[in-house]
Amino acid sequence: MSKMTEIQVRLEVGDTILVGKNREPAEITKIEYHDKSGEICLNTTRGPRKMLTFALPGDQARADAGADKYR
Repeated sequence: MSKMTEIQVRLEVGDTILVGKNREPAEITKIEYHDKSGEICLNTTRGPRKMLTFALPGDQARADAGADKYR
């Protein structure tokens, strides 16, 4: 197993990805970025999907914004 130090993901509306337990194809219809949580969501022909299971860190003020940090 090799150690990764960087990852780049390039997706566009119209690209096909594999989703679900059986890895069925789905086409990306919309890409959304949520400022408060830092999450990226993909809307597909098989429903919405989270792009990553982690969020990129933003400003510290946003992370300490009380209830907003849970959205």
